[in-house]
Amino acid sequence: MKNYVFVGYYGSGKTEMAVNFAYARKQAERRVALVDLDIVNLYFRSRELKEKLAEDGIDVIVSEGKLALADLPALTPAIYGVLSQPQLPVIWDVGGDEVGATALGRFAAQIEASSYQLYLVVNTFRPFTRKPAEILKVKEEIERAARLKITHFVANPNLGEATTVQQVFEGTLLVEEAAIQAGIPLAWVGVLPGLLPEVSELLPGRNFLTLERFMLTPWQRDQQTFNTDPRTMFKPGNR
Repeated sequence: MKNYVFVGYYGSGKTEMAVNFAYARKQAERRVALVDLDIVNLYFRSRELKEKLAEDGIDVIVSEGKLALADLPALTPAIYGVLSQPQLPVIWDVGGDEVGATALGRFAAQIEASSYQLYLVVNTFRPFTRKPAEILKVKEEIERAARLKITHFVANPNLGEATTVQQVFEGTLLVEEAAIQAGIPLAWVGVLPGLLPEVSELLPGRNFLTLERFMLTPWQRDQQTFNTDPRTMFKPGNR
């Protein structure tokens, strides 16, 4: 697969998911690229995070300031550059609203031609994605703007560090219901490492991506250590 595209409404955790997925892909790849098409993303302006990603073999393509549709021409040559490398997996972090999806739509033909998976990251504790019907409405809006079909759902029900096992369980069931109605699979469940043992017992057979927290404030980042060993990140379910 060439392109792995992550979309989701504000607060869905799609950026966290995209970064963690990039590290997980490093298990099989020498290099991966991460394209930031989010409309407002303060965190990738952090020199420390960009340097860490680069040191770990993840090439980051990002605007130096607030990205708007008018700024896309400046990023387009670099984006086409990674798209033109058949063996380089590209992970896309895309704003989930109509403007962000429209930015992705500018590259729809090239993405579709080179193969893709498009993941809708859903946090059922955020507005507009609390019910299956709302999730399906978001799916349709993003597909229309992006001119690409969503291929998978990703369940990421959370309230940050306050998240409980029961909340992950209940939120995942809501996302699964939307997936069943849409006729597309649930790719995996995002979960903090400390919750994984109990969550995996409540949700047997599901795949899990354990999430290291990268999207931190500067004072949190100073105290954070990262476990980016891909062998500990993806947990396939056993059916």
